[in-house]
Formats: sequence, C-alpha cells, structure tokens
Amino acid sequence: MNFGRGPAVVLNVGGTRYSFSREVLKDFPLRRVSRLHGCLSEQDVLEVCDDYDRERNEYFFDRHSEAFGFIMLYVRHGHLRFVPHMCELSFYNEMIYWGLEGSHLDYCCQRRLDDRMSETCYYAAEEPPGEPSRGSEGKGRRAPGAEGRKWLERMRRTFEEPTSSVAAQVLATVSILFVIVSMVVLCASTLPEWRAPENRSVEEQSRIIEAICIGWFTAECIVRFIVSKNKSTC
Repeated sequence: MNFGRGPAVVLNVGGTRYSFSREVLKDFPLRRVSRLHGCLSEQDVLEVCDDYDRERNEYFFDRHSEAFGFIMLYVRHGHLRFVPHMCELSFYNEMIYWGLEGSHLDYCCQRRLDDRMSETCYYAAEEPPGEPSRGSEGKGRRAPGAEGRKWLERMRRTFEEPTSSVAAQVLATVSILFVIVSMVVLCASTLPEWRAPENRSVEEQSRIIEAICIGWFTAECIVRFIVSKNKSTC
C-alpha cells in the first residue's frame, strides 16, 4: 500500500468506523480487508471497497453494519454466530462478501444454515420450469403439502434449536423448569417427614405435580419424534 496518509487505516462499514494499523491489514482474517494491503493505486482500492477518502485514509463499504460487527467478534474471539432476527441467508451473503465460509460458523449456526439452504433449495425445486414465478400469476399459490412441510420445519427448529426464535427460547425455558420441578419433588418425596401421616395432602399434591411433569415430558417426546427428520435416530 503506497498511498494515503498516516499509519492508521479506517474502515467505514455502513456508518460504523473501525481503525487499524497498516500492518494489521496484511494478515487480516477477512480476505476482502487484507486485499487493501496489496493495492497499489486508488483504482485498485475501488475494486475492493465502494468509496475511498484519501484525506482521512478512510475506506467505505456499503454493507450491513450489524452483521460486520458480529464478523468482527469472530476476528477478535474466534466465534462466529448469526445476528439475532437477521435472515441466515442474508448473513451468509455478508460472510461471503468479506471472505468467510460456512465452516467458520459455530456448529449450531452451521446446522441452521444447512437447514435454511436445504429448505430454500427444496422450494426452488418445486417451481416448475417455464411456469410464472411466484409474485406474478402464481402469487400466493404453493405446491400441495408445502405449507405442512414448512410448518414441520418451523416446529423442528423450535424444539431442537433454542436460539432460533423467541418461541424456541420460551419452550426451552419451560422444559428446564419442568425438569427442575420434577427433580425437587422426586428428592423431597424420599424424605421421611414427607411420608408422615400428617403430610398426606402434600404427598397427594406431589403426585399430581409428578403426573403433570410426566405428561409434559411424554408430550414433548412425541412432538420431537413427529417433527424429527431422521426418526430412526430418535
């Protein structure tokens, strides 16, 4: 890099500014950023970023600032996860732009990405060749059973991925509470004082609570089996 002024380089990503030394750019983990170190002219720079301010030595990237913030967390700490409430495919596009791949994601997020890409490819394959795309004459019409499969996929993610949505987080919390309550009742029922004649009503209430917990665990197991992709491994 033989242009610009000062030892510092500023990256402006969607309005958020990051400052680095020139030497850091050379081995930067993001390929697009490290390419700036090898640029020999302003024309080379504009092939990497969207704009460049020579006076401030600032490089502008018209990209998603929050997504880049999560990518920078990966650069600093080595863990890459999806931005909450952001489409997995949109975040993946940001990763590709900066030079990362799906393998850089944490394992749980890799599964989410694989499922989302499989779902997208499935619906794309359902579109008959030569037919009007959804949004023209066929807008609002889906292949038979598509809604049911989409609902099952959402249910599966809700039960298997606690971080995938608010509903999944609530479900995971409720399930943990049932486990805790069940363990407390089980441990308390082994105490001699619990079985005393004067505590008969308490013992009956504990049995009711235990039956409710067993009902919850049974219902959860059945639902997980129904929405599971590979039922032979359940």
